[in-house]
Amino acid sequence: MAIHYTASAENVACGRTGSNLSSTQDVTQVSCKLCLRSVEKGTAEPVRKTPSLAELRAAAKAAKAAAAAEMVKPTATLKPRAEWQQRLEQLPGRNRIPRGMARQVFV
Repeated sequence: MAIHYTASAENVACGRTGSNLSSTQDVTQVSCKLCLRSVEKGTAEPVRKTPSLAELRAAAKAAKAAAAAEMVKPTATLKPRAEWQQRLEQLPGRNRIPRGMARQVFV
């Protein structure tokens, strides 16, 4: 006759019922294979090697939010014309076509 594992006086781990089941709370004395498997399942945590898709999406969303928080607009906003002139000033070389109302100095 098999010895079952019981956590409480009413329930047996393998799900069998009966008034004449022999049961114990000591795992070393259990001989029912189903009870042993259920006890092992309860104690062992599953090992995940790769993150789930939901975790990857959450991490990407958090990274995107952090990047958006870092990207702060300058406090002094330029008018479009002043911004364009600033871009032209940063261009390398003297052979660029100047924009705006001024005469074309370099060709």
